[in-house]
Amino acid sequence: METLMLYLVKANVIFTILFMAYFFLFKNEKTFYLNRAFLSGSILLSMLLPLIPAIHAASVSAFPNYVTGINPLKNVLGTGPTFQNGSHAVANLAAHGFLEGISSHITVIQALMGIYLVVALVLLNKFIYQLLNLYFLFKRSKSYKGDAVIYCEHNQDGLPFSFFNILFINPGSNYHQLEQIIEHEKVHIRQWHSLDILLAEVFSIVTWINPLTVLLRRYNRLNLEYIADQEVLNTGVDKKQYQLSILQNSINPNAYPLTNLFSSSRIKLRIKMINQSKPTRKLYKYLFVLPLVLISYLLVNPVTASSTGIKISKAEGTPLTAFEGIYQEHDAPTAYFKVTAVNNTLVAKRLDYDQQYVLNRTADLTFETTDAQSSNKKIITFSKNGAGAISEARVGDHTPWIKVKAYVPIDQVKLPPRMLKQFEGKYQFEAKPEAFLTITSNGTGLVLKQLWDGKEISTFVPTSLNDFLYLKDAMPLRFVKDAKGNVVKMYAFGQDVWDKVKE
Repeated sequence: METLMLYLVKANVIFTILFMAYFFLFKNEKTFYLNRAFLSGSILLSMLLPLIPAIHAASVSAFPNYVTGINPLKNVLGTGPTFQNGSHAVANLAAHGFLEGISSHITVIQALMGIYLVVALVLLNKFIYQLLNLYFLFKRSKSYKGDAVIYCEHNQDGLPFSFFNILFINPGSNYHQLEQIIEHEKVHIRQWHSLDILLAEVFSIVTWINPLTVLLRRYNRLNLEYIADQEVLNTGVDKKQYQLSILQNSINPNAYPLTNLFSSSRIKLRIKMINQSKPTRKLYKYLFVLPLVLISYLLVNPVTASSTGIKISKAEGTPLTAFEGIYQEHDAPTAYFKVTAVNNTLVAKRLDYDQQYVLNRTADLTFETTDAQSSNKKIITFSKNGAGAISEARVGDHTPWIKVKAYVPIDQVKLPPRMLKQFEGKYQFEAKPEAFLTITSNGTGLVLKQLWDGKEISTFVPTSLNDFLYLKDAMPLRFVKDAKGNVVKMYAFGQDVWDKVKE
């Protein structure tokens, strides 16, 4: 879900930049074919550029470095989950509580994407319904082929309209300048204008949340009408008669939105464009297209320096040795990482559990690593204190790891099986009484099983007579006993209260 959301954000950013360029630079120009290529190209680039991986160069030139630096989306597009292998959900648990952490991790992204996809599905159904309407009209109409055009005769009211190479026409209709209308539709057929319309419609479904897609569909159709109008006038048709024909037939509605229709676009703009004098060839505007595409790409895929080629001296940046030290997780104080400089990289080794990561430098205080389970890139950003020394590391936007002077290992104790048995039983969450879990022992520690999803977490090792810790994700449990020594409650993360159920 996170990957899909990131893709949609990038696609919308690129489309917004390119369409705004069209709106302010090109929409009033009579370079219709260039405008058609620009609009279709904008859609394709918006869908394809986010899929191209970021550039990792040995050195970054001034221009892409400047664009990356001023990019307002760099923190949104470059965040990653966490240091730990597959444990960012647990980091949320530690910050927000046991069940609350699970709920927030699921709902924040998945619920939003669920709503987004539901709306997109509704729009897709509408799109399919419109296609089916055309199909059924075609099937119940009489059709014949001539001049690479399929003529489809029907008995519905309305102007002739086209869809790909099919020309729908009512033979009993009596419209002004019918031959001109048919010639107009044949231009749409010859130049495959339906393909542009469908491309814009599908893109609008995928990026429905962007209000500019409404304008995209409108100006895409309008530019296609400009092309058809110009081609018909080039055949020698009287300009005044043609404009009169557009006005006289403008009251006819379009019952099939996915088709090309003679009177479908804004009449005033079409007549204004027909009467506009020959353009003074402002082709220089199109020279801005390539830099604009490059800027769009750099905004969604910031250029970073390769760890193998980067050379940072004391005068130029922070030496790798400055990052070395022990880092303790703020919300899970039993979790420690030791960071060591090795060649041109940093190695982060978990001291309380068997985990190790190689951090590749991408900027002065920024590194990236790869999650071994998901193969996703994680962005680690270090911070300095007032004295200019490295003081903490943050993975994405999650809990910081504080640089400390020394590693303080947890004290593990050995409890005999008979003592572990006293913690066994069923527990009910006070904040959500419908949630239950069970605790069992396995000879060396405790096993927690969540009854709402069947997931088991093992093993919680004892650190005192009443305290246990899941080492991998630094999850603490503390048990409370009554005056008789019977276990009555359990605290998870020091704040979630679970009551032991009497059976």
